[in-house]
Amino acid sequence: MKILFVYYTGTYNTRFLTDRLISRLEERGHICSRVEIERGVPPADTEGYDLIGFGYPIYGFNSPLPFNRYVNTLEIERGQKFFIYKNSGETFAMNNASSRILLRRMKRRGAAFAGEYHFVMPYNIHFAFDREFVREILDKDEKLARIMIDNLERGEISEIGSNFIYNVASAAVSVQKIGGCVNSFFYKVDKEKCVRCGLCVRNCPEKNIRLDRGKIKFGHRCDMCMRCSFFCPTNAVRIGFLEGWKVNGDYRLSEIFEDTSPRMPYIDENSRGFYKCFIQYFARIDAEYAKKFKDD
Repeated sequence: MKILFVYYTGTYNTRFLTDRLISRLEERGHICSRVEIERGVPPADTEGYDLIGFGYPIYGFNSPLPFNRYVNTLEIERGQKFFIYKNSGETFAMNNASSRILLRRMKRRGAAFAGEYHFVMPYNIHFAFDREFVREILDKDEKLARIMIDNLERGEISEIGSNFIYNVASAAVSVQKIGGCVNSFFYKVDKEKCVRCGLCVRNCPEKNIRLDRGKIKFGHRCDMCMRCSFFCPTNAVRIGFLEGWKVNGDYRLSEIFEDTSPRMPYIDENSRGFYKCFIQYFARIDAEYAKKFKDD
C-alpha cells in the first residue's frame, strides 16, 4: 500500500509514533510519505494514496487547532480511506471525543473510515513520567502499532467511538484558542537562565517566538504545545498560568525504546490513583495482541 501520514506534533511524541509506524510498515513493503504540520507548510497532495493516516496529540480532550486548520485545507477525494492515530498521557474516556471534528469533516467529503487508535505517550505537562513507566508505555504502543498495521492490511476496522455527552463536554472545555492567546501575555524568559540559544525560536511550530535585539519575545498565536518550555536546555521559559504544571526535559524516547535491560511491570492490579486507569487499557492491548499473534 501507498500511505500518507499527516500529523501534528508538539513535543515530538506524535513524531516518534509516526517514525515507529512508518518503520514497521516499510519493513512489510509498504510505501510511506509524511507531512509534519507547521505554520507555512503547504497542503499535501493526497492523490494516489491507498490510505491517509492522521496523527495528533490530544490537547484538553480535543485535537490541536493547527491540525484542524491544516486538515481543512486538504483536497480529499470521495472514497479515500483514512485512519486516525492519536495519543495522550492518560486513558480517560472523554479523549474519545477528540476526533469528532476530523470525523465530521471526512464524512462530509465522503472519505472512508479505516480505523482509529489511541496510543498513550508520556506527559509534556502536569508532571513527568517515571522512566520505567515510559518503558512500559512504549512496549504497549509497539503492540498496538502491530495490531493497527495488521488491521489496516486486512481491512479490519477498529472503532473507538464517543457519545453525545463526551462530545459536548469536549467542546465545552476547548480553550486552546482563548487560552493560548490570553496565557501568552504572561509568557516570559528567566533572564538569568536564558543563554539566547534560539532553540525556542527555531522550534516553535506556529512561528510565535522571536529573538529581538537579544530578547526573547512571544506573540499571541500560541497553541500551547509546550515545545518551547519542554526542550529549553536551561529551563528558562516561563509559561504563564501553566507554570506550576510545566515539565522540562527530553524523555529521550528512542533511547528508552531500545533499552533491553530486565524490567518489572510498572502497572499491575495494585496500581492506584492516576495509574489505575492504565490497568484495563494495558490489559485490553495485551489480550488483543495475544489473540492476533498467537505464535509470538
